[in-house]
Amino acid sequence: MKRNLLIVASLLMLFSLKVNAQNDRILLFECFTNASCGPCAAQNPALDALINANADRIAAIKYHMNWPGENDPMYLHNTADNNSRRSVYNINSVPHTVVDGTRYNGMPSGINQNTVNQWLNVTSPLEMRLAYEVDEAANTITVHVMGRATENVSGNNKLYVGVIEREIHYNTPPGANGERDFYAVMKKLLPSSSGITLSPLQAGSYFAYSFTWELANVYNNDQLDAIAWVQNPDTKVVHQACKSSSSIETFYTNEASVTDITNVKKMNCSGDAEPKVVLTNFGSNALTSAELEVLVNGESLKTVEWTGNIATFGSETVELGAITFPVEEENQLEVRIKGVNGVDDEAPTNDVTSFAIKQATQTVGKTLKVNIRTDSNPQETTWKVTKISTGEVIQEGGPYDNPTTMYTEELVITEDGCYDFTIYDSGCDGMSGTGIYGMRAGSTTLFSGSRFGCSESTEFTYEVTADVEENLVSGTSIYPNPTSGMVNIVCKGQQTVTIINMVGQKVFESPCDGRLQIDMRAFGTGVYAVIVGNETQRVVVK
Repeated sequence: MKRNLLIVASLLMLFSLKVNAQNDRILLFECFTNASCGPCAAQNPALDALINANADRIAAIKYHMNWPGENDPMYLHNTADNNSRRSVYNINSVPHTVVDGTRYNGMPSGINQNTVNQWLNVTSPLEMRLAYEVDEAANTITVHVMGRATENVSGNNKLYVGVIEREIHYNTPPGANGERDFYAVMKKLLPSSSGITLSPLQAGSYFAYSFTWELANVYNNDQLDAIAWVQNPDTKVVHQACKSSSSIETFYTNEASVTDITNVKKMNCSGDAEPKVVLTNFGSNALTSAELEVLVNGESLKTVEWTGNIATFGSETVELGAITFPVEEENQLEVRIKGVNGVDDEAPTNDVTSFAIKQATQTVGKTLKVNIRTDSNPQETTWKVTKISTGEVIQEGGPYDNPTTMYTEELVITEDGCYDFTIYDSGCDGMSGTGIYGMRAGSTTLFSGSRFGCSESTEFTYEVTADVEENLVSGTSIYPNPTSGMVNIVCKGQQTVTIINMVGQKVFESPCDGRLQIDMRAFGTGVYAVIVGNETQRVVVK
């Protein structure tokens, strides 16, 4: 069952923009409290009554702290976001309320209706609108926020979005102060407590974003709500807040955004990609067509004509097909909206999204090792290395047996080329917790990662040996090859000989200083990689 709740700040019902118009202000109340704080229990009722009396003009959010009671469940549900907002204002006591960042900063008992009236008389340079939807089946909430400046707004400004639970009732007080009812409790800051940096806000400038959060520690989905605000993180001034109302009206008729380029590797040596992008409708008309241009390093590679039907605030992932581009050291992939519904997009400020691609690391003659530190579900993790030109799987690893354990496996490559490393997680939550993966060449980390959903890929270039004048083991010879039994290895200086089978298992290892003879019959018929060298230089013979 999917329940849609379309919401807008009630002060913003006019569709047409009037530059230099005065917008009624919605006040932002950020309240800091704790379930074991005696003064909080004494002052919260009056604060809540004041907020309710001005429900159409106050957007409230409450952050629970870990003092004086360290086991406040509403703090423990999201310690990071609670602590983040505390650090913004250097809060060191509760109860404490901050209004619009700088209008008031102190105990809530110092606020009354007269002061609220005075603050409400100050107009805002922004009008904002907000909508959200709760998807019960997916266990998510998606919040859509849009805003437009009617005056110039100076300085560095960010958009913050808070998911709240309007009311939480406990049958037994969760703390020592006897409170059982808690209001406007912060559940999550979207997309994070750091907010989203906005472009310079000048009269007429516009922004629109959508954020999705998988619900966690929510007592009652029916009590979910969302608010948003624009704040200068340097001065702490809040320019405008936005809360929910019973109706919504978009700013524009034909308006879409393009975001979230995916299915593209951050490191690339092949020059190939098949990007996908999220197309969102922020207009009042259904989005039935869009023209999307794909560019790399400023060069237009293709134009994709998309057709479909996306309702207001709906989104769809669009596959842009295969592209090929000359790989430079630094590359910028861009996707642009050229038109929607057969006309120009009415708000072009969110019509471009980009993705940075680096030229894949080139490794010459060094020992490659894949490092996997498993998470709590090691059986979900697997990986493989593929030679891109042929599609041949060179080596595979996983699944693993032991949680939170470091596994190191030597990667054997016997041919020069461009290779793909892909790691998979069957649970589609990546390397959760302390899990991490990476690849090293000698003592250098080529790449690493942890948060990737179902899979993540990167590319790298490998050359088996260095140039002769740089190759410390250039005097090495291995014969006969192929062999029906004995193989002779001639080494230059002190080296190590390692033999690896084609599933990546080490079957032999020995020092070599001059000459070494090995009976290959002990390992069985097959193809093996004989590696002669050290951590910095090596020869690999198949």
